[in-house]
Amino acid sequence: MRTQLSPDDAHLNRLWLETFGQPLPLIGAPEIARRILRQNGVSARDLQPALAEPATTHAPKGVTVQQ
Repeated sequence: MRTQLSPDDAHLNRLWLETFGQPLPLIGAPEIARRILRQNGVSARDLQPALAEPATTHAPKGVTVQQ
């Protein structure tokens, strides 16, 4: 069975893979994962929660997205 990651865990998993070359072992513990990543050179800007990132999908026709 495959578990769906939250947007925050998916973001941290990507950073963890880039930093350590393996999947994030701490699903559901974002504070701990951020602390370890920060200690290993990941910038505070990159560690911002996934919700702070700009959306990568387009809004449906007729819907205006404010950024």
